[in-house]
Amino acid sequence: MMPNKIKQLKIIKFRGATDKTTIEFDCQKRIFVVFGENGTGKTTILDAIDFACNKNSEVSLKNISVGANKHKYLPSMASQPGSLEVEIETDNTNRYSAKFGSRGEVNVRAGLPQVKILRRDSILKIVTEQPKERFEEIRGMVSYPKIKQMEDALREAKKNIDKIYEDALKAYQQEDANIKNAWDGVGDKTQKYLLWAQERSSVCKSELEKDQKTWAEISKKGEELTAGCERLCQYQIAHRKAKDAYSLKEIELNKKLIGEAEKGGLVPLLEKAKSYIEGQSSLSECPVCKGKIEKDNLIADINSRIESMKDLKEIQDGLAGLKKERETREGQIASENQNIDKLIEEIRGLFNDNQAEGLKELQDILNNIDGWATIASEKQKEYNQLELIQRTYKAYIEKKEEAEKSGKEAEKTKKLLGELEEIRKIAVDNVLASISSSVERMYSQVHPGEGIGSVRFYLDPHKSESLEYEGLFQGESVPPQAYYSESHLDTLGICVFLALSQYNCNNGIILLDDVLTSADQQHMNRLIDMLEVESKNYDQIIIATHYRPWRERYRMPINHSNDVQLIELLPWTTESGIRHTRTKFFVDEIRESIAEKLFDRQKVASKAGILLEHILDELALKYALRVPRKSMQKYTLGELFNAMDARFRKCLNVLKGSDLPVTLQPYLDNLQNTVFVRNDVGCHYDYSGSGVLLSDSDVREFGGQVVAFADMLLCDSCGAFPNKNKSGSYWECNCGSLKLQPLQRP
Repeated sequence: MMPNKIKQLKIIKFRGATDKTTIEFDCQKRIFVVFGENGTGKTTILDAIDFACNKNSEVSLKNISVGANKHKYLPSMASQPGSLEVEIETDNTNRYSAKFGSRGEVNVRAGLPQVKILRRDSILKIVTEQPKERFEEIRGMVSYPKIKQMEDALREAKKNIDKIYEDALKAYQQEDANIKNAWDGVGDKTQKYLLWAQERSSVCKSELEKDQKTWAEISKKGEELTAGCERLCQYQIAHRKAKDAYSLKEIELNKKLIGEAEKGGLVPLLEKAKSYIEGQSSLSECPVCKGKIEKDNLIADINSRIESMKDLKEIQDGLAGLKKERETREGQIASENQNIDKLIEEIRGLFNDNQAEGLKELQDILNNIDGWATIASEKQKEYNQLELIQRTYKAYIEKKEEAEKSGKEAEKTKKLLGELEEIRKIAVDNVLASISSSVERMYSQVHPGEGIGSVRFYLDPHKSESLEYEGLFQGESVPPQAYYSESHLDTLGICVFLALSQYNCNNGIILLDDVLTSADQQHMNRLIDMLEVESKNYDQIIIATHYRPWRERYRMPINHSNDVQLIELLPWTTESGIRHTRTKFFVDEIRESIAEKLFDRQKVASKAGILLEHILDELALKYALRVPRKSMQKYTLGELFNAMDARFRKCLNVLKGSDLPVTLQPYLDNLQNTVFVRNDVGCHYDYSGSGVLLSDSDVREFGGQVVAFADMLLCDSCGAFPNKNKSGSYWECNCGSLKLQPLQRP
């Protein structure tokens, strides 16, 4: 994969960048250090890269309690989300603009570099959190998303299958209990209940069903016959009463008509005449005698005559009603007799000929109806029991088969899930084993010979995603969080992050946000050395720090490197937002000060003296030169020069590339002879002494000699001081082009 580095970063209305902030990156350098005091905007710069490259709308607010909608705090104060923008230009000249979408998501096209960021709180989670949370912190670097998706889907399927199996098992057990209950009630106790149920389920129930239906029909028709006989009796009683009432009413009518027999048929005749006349629309003559009449007067006359015979009419109406009731009852009796005869024939037809012979008379049938009802009930009960047993046994077999089938599926799914979990755990363990060696390599650089390290990360085999680790402490394998100091845990967390990033990020870019504050100077220097060594495994390492010695380390020539770019942030203001400047290397500062038209002699003399002290102190340390024993190991230029005798100076030389060795004695002698310039001009108050008499040219010459001496000890290729002992014969720079001889003081 081709390198994809950040060349330029523009931040607009994003967090601390209240105005537009532009940062240029030197893509030839692998390490980019952002130095700044607290509150100058270091985290904003790294957040901006995280925001764009990872589409992370929470950035450093992720683990801070500010509510669910953390993205609303990313725009600068008094700025709208729409004005926020982060623009990144990569070394292949592509530009990417990251902005907020309508729902708070980050919109940016694909193609940005891979970025991993480590913050202080992440270090603590990696090394001190519970195993579950520890794994969660590094999940994105060691997990296999597709396998995990399959595993989660299979786990959900297993959950559903287990539920189906559980339901099927319960249903099967319920049917088993139902069979047992039926056997307890009516079963053959000489057989086991399941064998009894199996035999009963094999019985053909068609004959029993036919027999049950026949007796049910006999019982039903017997009930109908009983009801018919009861109705016939009621009809006969009602007919007798109607007949008697009719006779009495007829006697009453005859008494009424004594002497007026002709009136007996007059009332009905008048009512018929009235009905006829009222039905005519117009009538002027009598339809009988053809005499002239008036319709209304005739109707009134008929009504008057009917009213005069009211008593007679009531008797006649009552007689007619009783006659009708008598006739109705006679019809009912005849109909019911027919129905009874029919039922008798139907009942006799349900028996065989021999049985039917004993049922010729109605009373014979009526005497047997209760017995038939009992038989029908028993037949129905017997049939229902058989049907229930057969239905229950069938359900039992079906539920048993379902339970067995779903049980096999559940077992198969469980096995498959276990295999998939094992595959994932083995894969993750392989990653952890791989990074463990990288962690050990890095950690031993930071803590050499301390009896700690040998850290091993592994997944708990009995838990889903639980990251465990152990390390060495004085020869014993222990949980590091129980024995290691805070700084040792911090550096361990950094090493773990770097190893994971190296494995996962495929080169990529690493962001370190003020990650180490607890280490002492010695361990900090080793950590920085380790980062420089490991930087070859990444496209870029971008470091934000408020640790000033880190800045000074790269400014001074002893730790100078052409692979490091250094900027420092200026004080933050609401109006200007984040401001920065390029940090000058100390040698370059002096070089520029010497060339300034408005020459500051005191600054040049002072800084040149500091630089000279820095170099001579390193040489004294490297060659174990003899200097006065002091409680504070700080030495003057005079003490350092005196430690370098003539013999040592003569053998001290540098070799650059294929050039001939250059002895450093002339440089040291000249500098020792002119070092008073630093004291008289750059250090002490000397209004009327020798310092005042020194010309600017003298000061420039002293500064130039110090710069030339420093240039001789810095590699023209990598810019590094010869600090490495690879050959066993001389000191060399990072790239090996510059050699300092001898290796040890003669």
